[in-house]
Amino acid sequence: MDVIITGLTILAGEHLEEKNDYAIWVKDGAIHQLLPSSSVPESQKTIDKSGYYLAPGLIDLHVHVMWDGSDNPVVMHEKESHEQMLIRAVANCQTYIKSGVTTIRDVGSINDIALHVAEAIRRKLFQGPRLIASGKTITMTGGHDPFWGNFADGPAEALKATRQQIFKNAQVIKVSATGGVYGREEGELAENSELSYEELKVICDEAHRFGLKVASHAIGREGIMNSVLAGVDTIEHGHFVDQEIIDLMIERNVAWIPTLYIYQQIANIDGVPGYAQEKAGKIVEAHVSAFKKYFHSGVVIGAGSDAGSCYTPHPSVIEELKTMNNYVDNNRAILKTATTNAGNILGLNVGQITVGYQADFILLKDNPLKNLSALNSISEVYLNGELID
Repeated sequence: MDVIITGLTILAGEHLEEKNDYAIWVKDGAIHQLLPSSSVPESQKTIDKSGYYLAPGLIDLHVHVMWDGSDNPVVMHEKESHEQMLIRAVANCQTYIKSGVTTIRDVGSINDIALHVAEAIRRKLFQGPRLIASGKTITMTGGHDPFWGNFADGPAEALKATRQQIFKNAQVIKVSATGGVYGREEGELAENSELSYEELKVICDEAHRFGLKVASHAIGREGIMNSVLAGVDTIEHGHFVDQEIIDLMIERNVAWIPTLYIYQQIANIDGVPGYAQEKAGKIVEAHVSAFKKYFHSGVVIGAGSDAGSCYTPHPSVIEELKTMNNYVDNNRAILKTATTNAGNILGLNVGQITVGYQADFILLKDNPLKNLSALNSISEVYLNGELID
């Protein structure tokens, strides 16, 4: 596809710099050129979108496409067949792309459903976002989220579990380094370490040998530290990060996906399971405190909503951005977590309106740098240079 769209205010490059009355030239699915509208060659066919804002397609780094975002998704999936869960995952992906979320990372699915959905999207069996999926999570026996766990006890089993997910074509490896607040009523504490440093180290080394990144569910300090020392690429949640850990994350280029919104949903909305509400309530203050303290520390922060979890429908990345914005009054820095930062975390040419990057972008009626609610004013969505119907 070869198209030039003119008259735009483009949020361009790494820092979402505003370029007024600009044009974007899309060619072969990538951004071919950015130029003033007045400089577009007269011989080229153009589409005039004067008055619109063009931003990178949004990226959500932490979702579960097979979950339904109800008050208790575990109960829902226990009632559903494998086929129904698969259909739900496909439907959720279609919702993402129509909502301007052009890339998602699924970090946990029963029966590796997200891997099958990702393959179907790559084969163009249906229209969906770019989907980077882990399939099952590597956990200790009985560890956090056992319903989609690939159980591993000891370094040898951790190595085998990693190779199993690689064999199934996982694009990222997900581990549970600590317990969590939701998923199991008994048998785990959010702050407790689960997979050991030795197990995590084997997983990271093998994943990196095959060019894959490792995402670590880590809430408690010990589990976070073990994860960073072992070589993970992202800390998911990270409630109890501290200055020592943040300094180490910066040194080792480990990113932080805070997922603020989901824990506030679980802690504050009646209807979620009582055990989960109680556990979330105990740690949400520490979560907010850490986020406010370390947002500007230099650690790379990416947006992840945990969509599909309790009262967190697909998509919820805009709600995550708004939650961040409650504590950090900097729209540009917040928007970067779901665009340029997120693309850099994935190591893909996405998340930026930059020459050579994939042509994933959204046209907005209002300016999100002034108000993040403008992200709901989507007029058009482009993925790989193609207009989404």
